[in-house]
Amino acid sequence: MSNSYTSASLGESKVSTFNPSAKYDPSVNDAKSRRQLVIDPLSSDDDSDEALESQRLNALEEFEDGANIDPEEGLPFYQKRRGKLIIAVAAIVLIVLAAIVAVGLSSTGGDGDAKSNASGINSNSVPTLPPFPTEAPSTLRPTISEPEYSPIEYIIPSAPPIPNVSGPSFDSIYERLVTMLKLRGVTNEVSFTSVGTGAAKTSQVRAAEWLVRNDPLRLLGANSKTPLARVFQRYVLVAIYYELNGANWKNNDGWLSDDHECRWYGVSCADKTIPSTSLFEAGQSQIGQLTTEEQVLVQLDLEENGLSGNLPDEIGSLSDCTVLSVYGNDIAGTLPSSLGQMVALNKLWLEDNEFSGSLPSEIGYLRNVDDLSFYENQIEGTLPTELGQLTRLERLWANNMRITGRLPTEFGMLSKLENLYLDVNFLSGSIPTELGLTTNLRDLRLFRNGLGGNLPSEIFSLANLEIAYLDTNKISGTIPKEISGLLSIKDLQLFSNKLSGSIPFQISSLDNLVVLRLNGNDLTGNIPALLGTNLNLLRVTLSDNRLVGTIPDSLQYSSSIRRIEFDRNSLEGTLPEWIGNLDELLTLNVANNRLTGLIPTSLSALKQLEEVKLEQNDFSGRVPREWCELESLSNGILTADCSGILPEVECGCCTSCFEIMVESRIGGH
Repeated sequence: MSNSYTSASLGESKVSTFNPSAKYDPSVNDAKSRRQLVIDPLSSDDDSDEALESQRLNALEEFEDGANIDPEEGLPFYQKRRGKLIIAVAAIVLIVLAAIVAVGLSSTGGDGDAKSNASGINSNSVPTLPPFPTEAPSTLRPTISEPEYSPIEYIIPSAPPIPNVSGPSFDSIYERLVTMLKLRGVTNEVSFTSVGTGAAKTSQVRAAEWLVRNDPLRLLGANSKTPLARVFQRYVLVAIYYELNGANWKNNDGWLSDDHECRWYGVSCADKTIPSTSLFEAGQSQIGQLTTEEQVLVQLDLEENGLSGNLPDEIGSLSDCTVLSVYGNDIAGTLPSSLGQMVALNKLWLEDNEFSGSLPSEIGYLRNVDDLSFYENQIEGTLPTELGQLTRLERLWANNMRITGRLPTEFGMLSKLENLYLDVNFLSGSIPTELGLTTNLRDLRLFRNGLGGNLPSEIFSLANLEIAYLDTNKISGTIPKEISGLLSIKDLQLFSNKLSGSIPFQISSLDNLVVLRLNGNDLTGNIPALLGTNLNLLRVTLSDNRLVGTIPDSLQYSSSIRRIEFDRNSLEGTLPEWIGNLDELLTLNVANNRLTGLIPTSLSALKQLEEVKLEQNDFSGRVPREWCELESLSNGILTADCSGILPEVECGCCTSCFEIMVESRIGGH
């Protein structure tokens, strides 16, 4: 077996060979001189010359004396030696004759070849041997000089390209890539332990094989200097493509092409400085850290694009990504804990998918995130307390899921939180008082949960709070008078709870209030007399309580009000004439009270009504005929006590007629 070494480490592509028995003189520094020492078989010193001459004279004396006879073969020494020389000379002659014959055959290729040979060296011809020497050299030790080479280019068009044998093989590159992926934490061991064939291979295996064998960009060719970080980035995107069925996406322009991955659909990049270490240099000792400029992924937007499958762990390696948006797809499985490695994230939008499992606590590492959105998934379990570490968080959307447990008190540390959406879950316990520390909170939505306990007065000190949806829970106790601290509140909804006591008069001081819904509780007492002084009020819903007294006249000043819903209480008195001045009124519902008197004729001026419910009171008179001509009411609701033998109210176009109940006259519900 020949001994050879490759010179790939020097950037060469040719193969060198060496003689293992050749002597090496370390005292000779010049490579050319060392080669001469090795290949000169005649070089010797003066002592060797004298010894050779002495041996020749002794052999001559023995020949003349006939003393050197081989006892076994009976031949003199010189005759035996002469026989060997004759055989050697004959062999040399035969070799020379064979060479001459071969040269003659190659030169008899026809007239065309003869012309070519006459004009110069043909690119496909074989060079002829130099003439055989006819004289012996003049000295026993000729000087051997370095030959002068005249390279001849041999062109063979039909031959396939010669592979670069000095570069690593596909298998070795693949193994190197997989090793580095594991060492750098880009992928895990499990992804490469169970390897199938074809479609049965894991997405990680398919991505690595594509990168090594099929990538038209050839980032991992022989002697590649592509930075390892760039290789990892392309690998992660290819793994995402395979794991989320990229072939079936609505738009997959550019993916798996020879384009830079930053030009693939949904990928946005920015120029950044990264380490220049390549796959083949990783692990080698270097003096200092060399860097280079490269396009690095900073945003991945694949929302509403037909993605399906599971979100791969490798996505966590996109550590420079600031926006990850995959909402509106069919991605399933659990959220990978590796999301916590995406420390540059500002926006994480995963809503409207099929994710399951619980929220990973590693999300608490996303210290730069300001917008988290998980809503409308199948996520369950409790809210991780680590969310309280996201001190830059402004919006948390985790509604319409299956979240259980209590609201973490750590939410009080979210000083920049503006929107908290946890509605339509299965939260329990009471609202933590620490929530009052989120002084920038503007939109709080906790409706349709199982929250109980009292309303903490601390949350009514949130001066920036504009929307508070706390309805459809089990909240009890009274409405604190500190409600006046909600200076910016526009939409306050506390309906369908277990609140009791009276409506605090301080609620009338909320000048920005637009919507007030307190229905479905156990509130008592009168409606605050000054409630209508708020000129921005558009809706007041106080239905299904135990309120008494009259409809406050202050509401006539809320000229823009559209919905008055006071049904299912114990209100008394008459229906005020000024209601006819509320030109924008859409809904008037005062059913199931103790109201009396004639239906005001001024109500005929209301031209935009969509719903009027007057039944189960003690009204008399006629429903305005003008209402029967309103297009808005023709498709709406109009009800009154217009049924029975002696109907209380005459109505020619009511959608439903009721017969007044005896207990209604007595004051029952």
